[in-house]
Parts: sequence; C-alpha cells; structure tokens
Amino acid sequence: MTPIFGSQRFDKGRIIPDSFLEEFRKKDPSTRRYLLNSMTLFACISPEQQHQALNDLIQSELISLAEKSKHYMYDRVISLLQKFNIEKELDDKAIAEYYYRYYLLTGLIPENLTADYLNELIGFIIGLEIIKLLFSMRFVEQQRFFEIQGRYAMQVLLFYRYIKPIRSKIMQDKILEKDVAGTYYYTKARLSEDKLFDSIFEVFKLDKILGIGNLAKDLNFDKDYIYNSPDVPDRDSSFF
Repeated sequence: MTPIFGSQRFDKGRIIPDSFLEEFRKKDPSTRRYLLNSMTLFACISPEQQHQALNDLIQSELISLAEKSKHYMYDRVISLLQKFNIEKELDDKAIAEYYYRYYLLTGLIPENLTADYLNELIGFIIGLEIIKLLFSMRFVEQQRFFEIQGRYAMQVLLFYRYIKPIRSKIMQDKILEKDVAGTYYYTKARLSEDKLFDSIFEVFKLDKILGIGNLAKDLNFDKDYIYNSPDVPDRDSSFF
C-alpha cells in the first residue's frame, strides 16, 4: 500500500455511484469485508498488474457464464451454422471467447443469464460467423450468395449493408491481390484470426452484427452454387 493511500482520506469527492454503495450496504458482512479487502489489495499493485488482474477476473467470470449457458445455446447455434456450411466447435472455451468479444463491445457482464440476453448473444455469434464467412469468400462467391436470396430487398440489404463494406475494407487495406485481369474478382482474402476480428470490428458496429445474425434464418445458402459454379463474372454489373 502506498504512503498516500494509507495516510490520506479521499472523501472529498465520491467516485463510486450511490446505486453501487446502496447495493453494497445490502450485502452480508462477510461479502462486504471480502470486497473491501480485495479492493484494498487491488489498490496496492501497479497499473499493469491491475489491468492483468481485471482481465483474469473477467475471463474467469466469462468461462463460468459459458459453462452455464452452453446447453442452452449449443443446438440453436450449431443448427444455424451448419446451414451456412460453417463447422465450429462450440465448447466452453469457444463460448467464453464469444462472451469476451461481446463484452468488449458492450462493456457489460450480465448478473443473470436471461433468455433475452442469451438470444442476443446467439444472434451475435451467428452474425459474427456469417460476416467471417463473407470475408473469406471471393467476390464472385459473394455475388452468388446475394443473388440467391429470394427477395430483391434482401439482396440489396445484404450487398450494401454487409458485402460492399467488406470489399471496401479488403481493398483499402490491400489484403487482396489483383488477378491478371486487374480485378479482385477471382482471388480470396487471407487473414489471420486476429486480423479478421480486427477488420470486422473496424467495419461493423454491434447492431450490424446482430442484424445479420437475426436475419440468418431467412437467408438462402447453396454451397454447390456459391462455391462450385463456373466463374463467369458480369463486368457491367453496377454492383462492382
């Protein structure tokens, strides 16, 4: 503990919100003492250690949430991912990683795992995986994907809200080499997992990720048509 911390009172300006203090006073004595002792120890370590300690605690809590919610989410997530030919291991570690990504965007860890929260997290997982899928497609494959959507409105939404921003990011960062014809049509972006996540969160805010996740059940997907059709690009298409 630093000399300043041990000898000086800091009650001139309150930092902790009244709502937290009221909730704190309702806790049983042993819980209050535990929190006070923990916060006192936390005040004694360096900022770098504080950051690591918080990260360790967050990770521990998210793993606990993942263990509790795995059975609720497993079938709901896997069935939709299989529709898009996405193979994913949904173990405790993978679910905890999704929780962590979601936490980074919202800054919130739920006190209770409600159905509403879990359904939103499912939408986040599905949306994230579909966007990753779009990043991994060649432009011609992206075109086939939005072309097979049943309604024109769905095609327009998919292209302008998701595919076009992805293409702009890929070309802006020059992570896709041009083919011999001078276009990006035939080649595929290759990104590490970390770079892929960085690119996704630079381009899309939480509402867009949730948006496509919630649309997933209404999207058409034909693996053979998207990936195995002959490459015959329409050079005059206004989409390109």
